[in-house]
Amino acid sequence: MLAFDFDDGQLAKIADEYAATPKQVDLSRGRALKRTAGTLRRISSKGLQSELGLRNATALRRRIKEYRVGKGRNALKLWYGANDLPVSAFKGRATKVAGGIKIGETMIHGAFFAKINGRRRVMVRYGAKRWQIGEASLPVADRMMIYLEDEVFVDLDSIFLKHFLAEIRARTILGVGDG
Repeated sequence: MLAFDFDDGQLAKIADEYAATPKQVDLSRGRALKRTAGTLRRISSKGLQSELGLRNATALRRRIKEYRVGKGRNALKLWYGANDLPVSAFKGRATKVAGGIKIGETMIHGAFFAKINGRRRVMVRYGAKRWQIGEASLPVADRMMIYLEDEVFVDLDSIFLKHFLAEIRARTILGVGDG
């Protein structure tokens, strides 16, 4: 789990620059946190789609959740599901080779094609009985975490400050949350 702290002195300096009330600062911080979470979800979804070579981002969007936590719900927790993804989520056409199925550069030993509901799928046997089969899957956890740490979370401070600055400026100019 990665933890990030924002410099309260820098936030106070921005608030003083715009003569914001404490309530405006709290409201701006909460809204900036929510907008930062949305931005991180969007950046990570699009980036991981290309990094992992997925057909579309649908499988990833289901695996990214955000939670507001902490006292006053002023902290954010992003959860990324890093389970193996089914082969059907990846780009490319699977081809039969000796010993299994090859999709892209990845070889799945013991896999076979099965037509289920009119669609050709890559399946693997999970047991010795007749119907103990399931769709083949590929591991993505390592590549996913490396990409997130190296590409997405690097810009977290600047993204939050940009959203906070926009919020505090709008709230002071429009007079939202003066009380």
